[in-house]
Amino acid sequence: MPDMETPALTDAEMAERVRPLVNEILERFNEERLAPSEAGMVILALVHRLLGILAGTPEARRHFVLMMINMINNFLAGEMDTDQMKRPG
Repeated sequence: MPDMETPALTDAEMAERVRPLVNEILERFNEERLAPSEAGMVILALVHRLLGILAGTPEARRHFVLMMINMINNFLAGEMDTDQMKRPG
């Protein structure tokens, strides 16, 4: 993984930067015919590993956790456009 001290990107810049990778991962899930629950376990495992990596950078870890909490809260509140997550890059 790259250095955690790289300059911060806006959320929009970050989304644009990672969109191709997200699309590749989703394509791979489809190729592997993963069930949604299996894909969810992959995502949770990645989050767990990332939290371990971020342990040495408390501010970055805190920011990531807050972004996750905010995303989940928005989803539960019905404010998230799930189609936005599926748009091709």
